[in-house]
Amino acid sequence: MKIHTSILVAALACSAAPAFAAENGNSQYAPGASQFYGGAIPPYEGFYFLSQTSYFSANRTNDGDGNEVPIDFSVKAAVETMRFMYVSDIKIGEAQLWGQLVLPVIHLDLDTAFGSDNAFNIGDATTTIGLAWHPDRHQTFVMGLDVGIPTGPYDENALANTGLNHWSFQPTLGYHYSDPEGLEFAAAARMIFNTENTATDYESGNEFVLDYAAGWNFGKIRAGAVGYFIKQFTDDEGPTAAADGHRGEGFAIGPSLTYSFNPGLQLSASWQHDVYSENRSQGDSVWVNFATKF
Repeated sequence: MKIHTSILVAALACSAAPAFAAENGNSQYAPGASQFYGGAIPPYEGFYFLSQTSYFSANRTNDGDGNEVPIDFSVKAAVETMRFMYVSDIKIGEAQLWGQLVLPVIHLDLDTAFGSDNAFNIGDATTTIGLAWHPDRHQTFVMGLDVGIPTGPYDENALANTGLNHWSFQPTLGYHYSDPEGLEFAAAARMIFNTENTATDYESGNEFVLDYAAGWNFGKIRAGAVGYFIKQFTDDEGPTAAADGHRGEGFAIGPSLTYSFNPGLQLSASWQHDVYSENRSQGDSVWVNFATKF
């Protein structure tokens, strides 16, 4: 984070994603969303906004060994995620209190051997409360709690849903380092604890997600790489859960490019390719991010 021109919004929050392990392959957090915003809570009081437009597509889904399942499968999802954050002047010890609200809008197209479906509606919202430490002009440490709220519509008879009909509780940790004329690094780790979908009596397994980013600043331009690692560490449970627990795992990486127009306006884009996946779809995500300060 460039402290002297910081406009960055925290990317420790959730957005709906149709491509990951758990019930029907869904999760309330999209791995890879943090990118260079991971841990980047500005030290200045005020309101911040981050728009993240993403598009995910996949034509394969994998089994627990990472091999393609030989069935017809295609998923496409366009998501507009709006993140509204407030950094307060309240201090708890040396930490600064902050919070945010995340609202996704999702268009989902799903085509499988079992049928086809599509949906266009709001997804599950997320609220965050957190603390941020700024030990020097280059570093930021962040911790927080995200709560995924089942605000999106859900139909247990539909193949495509923008809501998941359950809650999730996601403790997070983030770190950000930035030299305005050199190295920039960001990492955001979270545990995702899911509650039961009461319509299907299905409880998705709990997950660990690590988002990462590393790059170099060249004046107003930053070039680097971003991605994620995800691992489900408990079994799915319920009457339709697979006997092996359907634990998912995956890793993605891709390039990122950012341009800072001025101290209050930044535009970035990235492409993340799923290098491998287990019990998940395997595809590609494209992100376009717009960050500003109100």
